[in-house]
Amino acid sequence: MQKLLSPTELASFLSIARQTIYNRISSGNIASLPKYIKLGSLVRFPLAEVEAWIALQINETQFPKLEPVVIARRRGRPTKAEQIARRRIQ
Repeated sequence: MQKLLSPTELASFLSIARQTIYNRISSGNIASLPKYIKLGSLVRFPLAEVEAWIALQINETQFPKLEPVVIARRRGRPTKAEQIARRRIQ
């Protein structure tokens, strides 16, 4: 049987306020918390899920996802700066 953390224990583990955890749960901001289970009205976080979530957060901060730069096209002939910017992207 794996250990289940209460929101208070998770808050001290992550060094954030307990109310922050409840706010994220109620707002549906699930991506900012590890997976949790509900036991009646209680919320509990499996320790293995917390550790996996922390490892994922560390990987994302070390190797952030880069989004492609999108240059909006406008009507007419492109300016010299737009032409140069498009060459750098391709």
